[in-house]
Amino acid sequence: MRIALFQPALPHYRAPLFDRLGSEPGIELTVFAGATKAGLKQVAVGTQYRYVYAPVRELQLGRLDLRFQRKQLTQTRSKAYDLIILPWDAHYISLGMAITKGRLSRIPVVLWGHGYSKKPRRIGDWMRNAYGTAADGIIVYSKSVAQMLVERWKFKKDRVFVAQNAIDQAPIKKATSYWTHAQKELASFQDKWNIVPNKTVIFVSRLEPGNEVSMLLYALRLARQRDSEIKLVIVGDGREKAYLETLARELGEANWVIFTGAIYEEQQLAPWMLSACLFCYPTNIGLSLMHAFGYGLPVVTGNNVARHNPEIEAFVHGVNGLFYAHGDVNDMSDKWLRIMNDETLRRNLSAKALYQVEHQYTLDKMVQGFREAFAFYGAGVNKLA
Repeated sequence: MRIALFQPALPHYRAPLFDRLGSEPGIELTVFAGATKAGLKQVAVGTQYRYVYAPVRELQLGRLDLRFQRKQLTQTRSKAYDLIILPWDAHYISLGMAITKGRLSRIPVVLWGHGYSKKPRRIGDWMRNAYGTAADGIIVYSKSVAQMLVERWKFKKDRVFVAQNAIDQAPIKKATSYWTHAQKELASFQDKWNIVPNKTVIFVSRLEPGNEVSMLLYALRLARQRDSEIKLVIVGDGREKAYLETLARELGEANWVIFTGAIYEEQQLAPWMLSACLFCYPTNIGLSLMHAFGYGLPVVTGNNVARHNPEIEAFVHGVNGLFYAHGDVNDMSDKWLRIMNDETLRRNLSAKALYQVEHQYTLDKMVQGFREAFAFYGAGVNKLA
């Protein structure tokens, strides 16, 4: 079965998934992707799939940010593939045309994406759902979204597939094993940065406005009024880095915040993660949740679930982390201190965080979601009737 899968870019964390999909028996996978976006580390070579450069053209029409990926159109009419998977993103003006061309060529077109918007807009929601119902199938990241699509938007249940979003935990396990066996080296690292692990909060992601990273600095100031040893580690780069560094100085917390810059190699990131007792992501959390859980870190994040990505489904308040009241830095700092000061709670949250990514949100289960879609449209059965 020849499958073409389109992405705006090919970030490094997706390569293990595509390798797994490409290694499925009877599957020949080609990934069409453009250049890297938002500073994500990109890869272009996989061992089990073919990569084809497919640039995405960015267009601005008034307040609308639009995209056009020409190869979506050329491949849906070429009959070189038995199944085409496109991004479920209404910003692509090429999407509707590609779905139509696929139908005319009798090539199944499946859309893969969130299935909802964190900033609902009537026109945008209508367009997204129109594309979704016009396509031959949908792959979403979470069971709750799949249920919503079927019950609220009347999508056909047998055409909605769930591939729970996950990351390859193997590099995390390898790095953790190395550093936990190198106790002297890890202790030296912590001494160098003057870090007390059970008093350290860590954030890892892009420093962009939508992530509201500045809240961490205000929460730090409040928390340090009750415990002067607390430190904050911010790993990442982005448009707000200079602003955040200035804010830390203005708040008088510069000596208690470590800005590491972007770190992509797991071996280099691991000592930072292993030197913290909790991971805090104010809002808009996504796969970073799975990354933190892989290190057994309890997560503190905002309780406005609609502001997060589908991965929030793996978060359970009081089980593998704690919600704070969205927008409330006082409550955020309270949750930090609660985890820091209660060792039993911290250990329980940590154990359940690890369990979630080792047994529930795994790459195997994500692959299974795609496998079900492949089986539905494969086996020589005409699914377009």
